[in-house]
Amino acid sequence: MTIQGSTAVVAGSTVTVNAPASDPDGDAITYKVFGNSKYINDAGGLAELPFTRSGSTFTFTAPQLLGVWKAYVFAEDGHGNVGVETRSFRVVPPPVAGTNLALGRPATASSFDPWNGNWSPGQAVDGSYATRWASSWNDAEWIQVDLGSTRTFRTVQLVWEAAYGKGYRVQQSADGQTWTTLATVTDGDGNVDTLAVNGNARYVRIQGVTRGTAYGYSLYELGVYS
Repeated sequence: MTIQGSTAVVAGSTVTVNAPASDPDGDAITYKVFGNSKYINDAGGLAELPFTRSGSTFTFTAPQLLGVWKAYVFAEDGHGNVGVETRSFRVVPPPVAGTNLALGRPATASSFDPWNGNWSPGQAVDGSYATRWASSWNDAEWIQVDLGSTRTFRTVQLVWEAAYGKGYRVQQSADGQTWTTLATVTDGDGNVDTLAVNGNARYVRIQGVTRGTAYGYSLYELGVYS
């Protein structure tokens, strides 16, 4: 069993799975496809996924929830015999047009969780959805990135881990000291926030106001796009 482009499947796109199966007695085979998000939110059980099939190729729509999913293909012969194969795939956000000015730039934060891994602010601007910044468990935490010089940008994309920001401000600054607000979010629900802004500055900050969970803020990626 293989999953096409399994390391970066865009949310809402088509997932293509190849899972050949045969029955030694020549019995007709019926199929079911399931998904599980345990690696993301500790979900139990399997959710059946609508799919189409052409020979050994199965297609279904990628979930909107970001992170590593498991896909399962069940092949049944009608006599109680079932073959199962499973593979992982990572769901990533839709791409944003333009250049990510924050990619690889120096990032700082009001805090970061020092336990059980590297949750430092640079993990949110490294271009990887497998790493993240995680703050202390307070509402007023922030993370900022230095673009190196004054740059014009039109989009800010935040890719949240399960610990997301329900309320926050996107801010800019020429000197990293005095901040103006470009966008205010009061009803965030996690996952991916893609915000249109009218930015022109060297520094970009995400200033937390209200956490969406009892934990801190946790960002896989902070993107600032020209």
